[in-house]
Amino acid sequence: MKRTLTTWLRRQRFLIGILIAGAAAQPTLAANLATWDAAASRIDAKNYSGLGPYYWFPNFANPTPQTGAAANSSEARHLPSWLHFETNPAFVGKNDDGTLNDANARTGFSLEENSNNTVGSTSVGGQANFNTLTLPGGATGVSGQAVATVNQLGNTSSFAFLRILPGAPSSFRIYVIADNGGGAGFNEQARIRVNLRDTNGPPSYGADANTSEAEALPNGVRVGQTAVGHNGVADAWAFNLSNVDAHDLLTIRPTSAAGSFPAFGGFIITPEPAAGLLGVMAGAGLIAGARRRVSRRVARSIPASSDQYFQGLCYKIGRAA
Repeated sequence: MKRTLTTWLRRQRFLIGILIAGAAAQPTLAANLATWDAAASRIDAKNYSGLGPYYWFPNFANPTPQTGAAANSSEARHLPSWLHFETNPAFVGKNDDGTLNDANARTGFSLEENSNNTVGSTSVGGQANFNTLTLPGGATGVSGQAVATVNQLGNTSSFAFLRILPGAPSSFRIYVIADNGGGAGFNEQARIRVNLRDTNGPPSYGADANTSEAEALPNGVRVGQTAVGHNGVADAWAFNLSNVDAHDLLTIRPTSAAGSFPAFGGFIITPEPAAGLLGVMAGAGLIAGARRRVSRRVARSIPASSDQYFQGLCYKIGRAA
């Protein structure tokens, strides 16, 4: 009996070590990290119901065909309070509240502006050859595109600047929508990338550091080099972002195909578990499995108070993560 109890206690100490290692994983993340998530990406998918909770879709469900429209025209928008993403063209060349002139591309209007900070990017919508999509909130309609018309054809744009505000989760996932149409008026894309970087905060949001960039690479190649990336059926390319802090800058960077402007069809944001929490969950799973394997004889030999103590310790470690 004594040997059995000793073995059980050694096993629990080992599993507690696993649990503590998982709990400690999150604080050790020192730098921003952006990764493309192939498994989470939605390829040739038009229904995003329940995928949210946050999203932005330009020129959505517009009954009237438009090209060169304002970026906020008919937008479908449900964004968190911890994200600065301004699409009103009245904020082009302005600061965040629109009261002062500001040449900083990272304040005010959140899409690409021309070199004089007088004209902003636009949107297209209401086109019969664009996909009909179902949004996370359940709304259905013909999709559109945000278009960097201030850029050049067949070029790369640091197009959309999503600035992180206080209260943001330390990790989340963003889906960037592309390939949601084809034919006349649709802007084909050759590459879809996002990057995450630290800044020095207001007022300049400069001094970039810890930049991490990821690219969607279906079948190991760029989206423009594989049929699924330009077959006219929408793709939601998933990117996981870790160690996110206030004043970080998340940038959507499309590269357009020849004859097209840089563009994308919208984005969806969903919070994801932090790495440390995943470690705790994995450790807890191992402990649960190990406890199920303890024989009835061993279980009977363990005082109830010891079992309660161990459960309480596991709970405290999980809470600390």
